[in-house]
Amino acid sequence: MPDNIQTVTTVFNSKITSICPQDFAVDYARIDILNENIAEINNIIQIVKDGKRFEGKNYTNANLNRNI
Repeated sequence: MPDNIQTVTTVFNSKITSICPQDFAVDYARIDILNENIAEINNIIQIVKDGKRFEGKNYTNANLNRNI
């Protein structure tokens, strides 16, 4: 999906990628919101703030050790 502001292209996984931010030494996280409503967005933000990740067959934690 191209970014019209910064001319950056993002490749999304076929499933929603959900990674626990506490697994990394980061101070900030970026959340890409595509088609979610306000209630879903608030839920996503709360889960990230709680240091959790989504679980289930519709989500993946990706494979961070594999090069693209």
